[in-house]
Order: sequence, then structure tokens, then C-alpha cells
Amino acid sequence: MSIVHPFRHGTAQRTMFGYRTEQHPGLDRVQNGISAVCGVIAGIAIVAIVALTLVDVVLRTFFSVTLGWAVAFIEMYLLTIVAFFGLVTAYRSGAHVAVTSLFHRLGVRMRKVLLILAYLVLLIGMGALLIAGIEGLVFAIAIDEGPIRGSSELLIPGWFMRAILPVSMVLGMIVVLIDLIRELIAPWTVLATDYDPGDTPETEVATSHSGTDIAGGAR
Repeated sequence: MSIVHPFRHGTAQRTMFGYRTEQHPGLDRVQNGISAVCGVIAGIAIVAIVALTLVDVVLRTFFSVTLGWAVAFIEMYLLTIVAFFGLVTAYRSGAHVAVTSLFHRLGVRMRKVLLILAYLVLLIGMGALLIAGIEGLVFAIAIDEGPIRGSSELLIPGWFMRAILPVSMVLGMIVVLIDLIRELIAPWTVLATDYDPGDTPETEVATSHSGTDIAGGAR
């Protein structure tokens, strides 16, 4: 199954964690590197969620015991890591859901304006989350937030969970800010950050190859 973007004309090379371009390879490495770090962290968290859930089910079913700390650890730490670090990788790799049929019917200048506005909105949203995350982190440190000793939860300081949001948002804002700068310094006749080159449907590729073979045989 192929994902088709029929109006895409980007020249970037898609990678697992982002894109590579000829214009700013150094900035690509920074963005892709941040995306890769966030993706690995989120991936490890997903694997941990699956493993802990499986172990807990086996223990409950066959031994009538449970990991008392697993549910809270998954909800408070692992799912938060997946959501916010995964957001950074999803943005950079174009894995989020987007409807671009109208966008690509507009002129280049209008699309450029919309891209710049989108980056500004993203930066404002991430900035708001960053401020809220820092406030929560400072409060957790001030009151020495953490689980009660003797409870079933792991004795992890509360600031650790609170740090997930601001750290991920800082990384995300760096990636988005680079896109904004690249778009602003590029000429108004160029979409510098409309990376995705699109995909060719498998049937179209097969037809193309078949036609080439037939033409070659006819010659």
C-alpha cells in the first residue's frame, strides 16, 4: 500500500526521522538528529508499555499477583513520553494527518504565507506548553513532589515526570524554529520547507516499468 500525495513536487529525500535537502544539509542534520532522539525515546517507551502490560497480564492470570506500580508508571511516565516526544518526530517526518488538497491549489506566495503562519502557531502552542511545563517542574521541585513511601508506586521524584513536557517542547521548538527561519530567508517564489516529494502509486510504477519493457522489446 502506498501513501499518495499527488500534488507534491518537493525534491527532498525522505528518511526515517525527517528529510534531507541539498540547500541546508547542516540544518537537516540538526532537525533529523533531534527527531531521531525523540523517536528513539518514544519507541523505547512504547516497547516498555507493551512489555509491562504483557508481564502484568501473565502475572495476574497464572500467579494471581500484579505489578502494583505498572499502571501508574505507564499512565504518568510512558504515555506522556510517547505523546510529547513522539509529537516532535511526527512533525519532522510528516507522519501527522494533513489534508493538503486546498493548500496545493493556492499560489506559491499564499502557500508560503500559510506555512509561516503555521510555524508561528506551532511555536506559540509549544511555547505555552513549555511555560506550563516549567511551572509544573518548578512547583514539583519546590514541594519535593513524589509518591508516598510505602505505596505501590515506584519512588521516582515528581520532577522527573514534570520534566518530560518542557524538555520535549524545547526540542520541538528548535525543529519548528529552523523551519520558520528557512522559510523566511528563502525567496518568496520558493517553498523552502514543503519537503515531502510525494509517492508514486505502486500500480503506476508497475505500469511504467511494464511500458518500458514493452517499448524496449519493440525496439
